Amino acid sequence: MTAVIPAHNEAPRIGAVLRVLQEVPLVRHIIVVDDGSTDGTAQVVQRWAARDPRIRLLRLPENRGKGAAMVEGARLSPSDIVLFLDADLVGLKPAHVEALIWPVLRDEADMTVGLFRGGRFHTDWSHILTPFLSGQRCLRWSVFARTPELEEAGWGAETAFHLHAAREGLRLEKVILEGVTQVTKEEKAKFSIAARNRARMYGHIVRYAASFALAALVGYGVFGRLRARGRKGRA
Repeated sequence: MTAVIPAHNEAPRIGAVLRVLQEVPLVRHIIVVDDGSTDGTAQVVQRWAARDPRIRLLRLPENRGKGAAMVEGARLSPSDIVLFLDADLVGLKPAHVEALIWPVLRDEADMTVGLFRGGRFHTDWSHILTPFLSGQRCLRWSVFARTPELEEAGWGAETAFHLHAAREGLRLEKVILEGVTQVTKEEKAKFSIAARNRARMYGHIVRYAASFALAALVGYGVFGRLRARGRKGRA
């Protein structure tokens, strides 16, 4: 299976995620999509790739958004099972990665979604209140490649996966990622920039959800029923 990591200006953080993936034999390919970074993200990935032939860097010449980066990475995957991870995770362990992969690999789920618990209060509550925003997912790309307008969804890509799963009646399994958190936008940039980026993120989410709902009314039909089974990953 293939791990795809969309990254934009994540030079100080992406190495920690790559280090964990190196310890997971189930992961046969690791594709980092540098989404028009202006820092040293590409150089950091290249140094890791020189030590591990599983790691491949795809550089996009301009920032196209998270949805486009995810699609471009998945298209390069030689395997149908794709694991998406954010590049700014903290506290990730090999057992967390395996807990995300196994339900899909065993055909017990069409998609898993990783939820933070026990990392930090504010990231825990973010996943309690809005679990559909998690960027930690494993899925069969042949099923989710049909997600409408995924490439244009930007930060709404995770919402797009959730809505597609609901409409199609796909099996979604929640995996608790105990002790995992991530670096927030507010911690990466000064307040004004972080506030603007967070506003853009929620704008992408609302825009995609509204577009999907409209399409459902005029052509897609009623959303399928989402089936979710709790599964707690062991850290």
